Amino acid sequence: MTATASRATRGQIRRAFLGGIAAHLLTIGIARFAYTPLLPVMQAEAGLGQQAAGLLGALIYAGYLSAVLLLSALRDPARRLAVFRACLVLAVASTAMMALSDRLWLWALSRYLGGFSGAGGMLLAAEFLLGWLRRSGARPDLGPHFTGLGLGICLSGLVTLGLGGHLGWAGQWSAFALLGAALLPLAWVLVPRPAPAAPAQAAGSGPAPRSRGATRWFALFGAGYLAAGWGYAAGATFAVDILAAAGHGGGTAASVWVILGLATAAGPVIASACARWSGLMPVLLAAMALQALSLAGFALPLGLAASFAAAMLFGASFMAIVATSLLLAGLKQPEAAGQAMARLTLLYGTGQMLAPPVTAFLAERSGGYALPILLAAGLSAAGLALMALAGGSSEGPVSPRQAPR
Repeated sequence: MTATASRATRGQIRRAFLGGIAAHLLTIGIARFAYTPLLPVMQAEAGLGQQAAGLLGALIYAGYLSAVLLLSALRDPARRLAVFRACLVLAVASTAMMALSDRLWLWALSRYLGGFSGAGGMLLAAEFLLGWLRRSGARPDLGPHFTGLGLGICLSGLVTLGLGGHLGWAGQWSAFALLGAALLPLAWVLVPRPAPAAPAQAAGSGPAPRSRGATRWFALFGAGYLAAGWGYAAGATFAVDILAAAGHGGGTAASVWVILGLATAAGPVIASACARWSGLMPVLLAAMALQALSLAGFALPLGLAASFAAAMLFGASFMAIVATSLLLAGLKQPEAAGQAMARLTLLYGTGQMLAPPVTAFLAERSGGYALPILLAAGLSAAGLALMALAGGSSEGPVSPRQAPR
């Protein structure tokens, strides 16, 4: 941090986080996640079949990974800012596209672009906020920013619940597009801009190469984060089916989505508060342990109350893991925080891609979800061990407590 950096006021910090939350609500809550609570009405009214629904869901993820791959190679801050703002526009446009027609090709393009836009709120806004907080002498903390993801899930569920009895599938998509258009200016203006490229970087040379210790840290920590992604995907994909198979399938999908969103929003706030006293690594390891415990709660026949407690614990722990891990990566390599976050996200995405087919295969072979979900719990525990082995870092700050207040 330079001696000439001006210290941000509380009001400036709140406005910056408000912009990040708006970016999450738009690019994740609306452009990416509105599809989940609207899926039943699209199947009932627009004739969307099961295979087509699965294809659209896969395209959301394909779009997101495409953006992550782009960001892992794109270093110029001005271009990254341009991509961020393009993501905001794509989030609104892709949502509006869903209401224009019932053509599958249009929906497919919309879901791919909506997934692509998610990288703007998930990674770029986080990167810009972290860099701005460090330059402004504020505590480097992404917890408030990542509450936007859970609030976005709540928003998509609440809008669906409120409009489901009044508007059809196309009208609900149009309402989401209008809401997104209202959020766009907040995200555009309030998310801080990245710092200009340093002269050496602007001339074409990248950041200094990582040392052997940093490479080892990323290898161990990244493997643990991949395991976390596996555990998240196994639980998130099959939690409703698991509860239904146990005779706990009452209620609407939108209501469950809201509850999950509340737990997800609480996770990074709790993690942020705890990290003020213990540092980031202890909080991350605790969250990994809780994810493993919640997955075991899904797998074991412990009754209705325990199942829903496991679901809420799962929502809170997975988001705490994501927020804390990305912050650690950004602090580990501050000169290229965006690339570090993107590399970790690719590993997390690998776990997300592998878990659902393996879980489904093992569930079919074993006649239930207990074996594959216990496997996911075991992998989460193994990921905890890998992250603990990686440790915090011997190079550079990794705890918010080390930064000036």
